[in-house]
Amino acid sequence: MSKLNPELKTGDRIILVHMDGESLGTGIKGEVTGISKTPSFGGQNSYQYNVRWFDEEGNQFSQLSLLPDADAWIMDPEFQQGKIQEINFKNLDDLISKGDFLAVFSKKDLEEVYKFLELERQIGSHNMVLEGGKFLMTGPSYIEDFFKLQRYNRDYDEDKEILIEKLISRSQNMRDIFIRNAMKYLENQDKELSINNIQRTMIRLAQTAKEFWMNNADKFLNNEL
Repeated sequence: MSKLNPELKTGDRIILVHMDGESLGTGIKGEVTGISKTPSFGGQNSYQYNVRWFDEEGNQFSQLSLLPDADAWIMDPEFQQGKIQEINFKNLDDLISKGDFLAVFSKKDLEEVYKFLELERQIGSHNMVLEGGKFLMTGPSYIEDFFKLQRYNRDYDEDKEILIEKLISRSQNMRDIFIRNAMKYLENQDKELSINNIQRTMIRLAQTAKEFWMNNADKFLNNEL
């Protein structure tokens, strides 16, 4: 999966993740038309990416610029030579493509997911590479039982117990986020809102969320949660 905010050059095609002020929505596609300097506080020069943005029919409708310090984007896989097979999953019904994932998760949802995964990492009950994201869809009862069993074999200090309580308190909202966005994804794809489809989509969304978090974990490590 591509990282957020790769360095851009003229002609690059991108997908918007977030624009400060919510001027444009997640998932909108654009083309970089240039790079220009902008004034910043402290007398230092900053820069912005000049972009033309397209609607679903490919018509340009905006030329709002991207600010690297405030906005977020990824490369558009459709225009990345040699990488399409790696990241374009649209031919497989049970996989969520990167663009589809970003289209259903709001900026607020993404922030909540990343904070939840960072809580999980700081608790340290399991390997995040192998098992990370295991609590994203479970709700509080499963997590309470999980740590009840864990305490038979290990002790958690007071700070870790506080983190566990935070994880439990946020887990129902996290589960609701994935249910809601799984249903939104299926509706966008004109697919049946069956229990099996929702559960399968939740799993794929959770896997994609974990991949995004791991590619950008340095932005969240040890942040105040």
